[in-house]
Parts: sequence; C-alpha cells; structure tokens
Amino acid sequence: MAAFELQNAIIELLKRELGGGNSVSLLRDQILVQISTADFEHRLGNCLQQIYSVIDQHVPIRRQHLSLIIRDAGHRYENVFKIWKSVF
Repeated sequence: MAAFELQNAIIELLKRELGGGNSVSLLRDQILVQISTADFEHRLGNCLQQIYSVIDQHVPIRRQHLSLIIRDAGHRYENVFKIWKSVF
C-alpha cells in the first residue's frame, strides 16, 4: 500500500472510530486529528491510546511511518507524534 493510500485509509478509519465532534484530515503528509480543547486538556492520553489501538488493530502491517498531529479546536495546543512502520 502506497503512503498516500495508507494515509487515506487511516483517515477514514479514524473518522469512523473516533466519531463525535472530532475532525480528521490530511495536512502536508501528516494526519491531523482535531479535538475539543476540553478533550485535549483532560483526555489527551486516552485519545492517543485510542488512536494507537485502532491503527494497530485494523492496520497491523504498515510499510510506512505515520505522522499524526492532534490539535485542539482553538489551535492553542498541539501534539505531534509518529507511529512507526511494522518490523518484518
């Protein structure tokens, strides 16, 4: 699966799994997950764990690294992280 195809598949997956008022899109080769400021301030750890879990469960074999940004709706806070490709 090419990098662009993988990113699009992950975006659609996260849109389904995260639901709610969250927004998921592509921003310059990074997957952008936008959550409420309250969720960012109080549930960031849970959101990160859910994202990792969903990706590992549905796409366990990845040939490319994924770069993700979690940003609050007010653009005050941002967390950038990578999910590494699978080891073969």
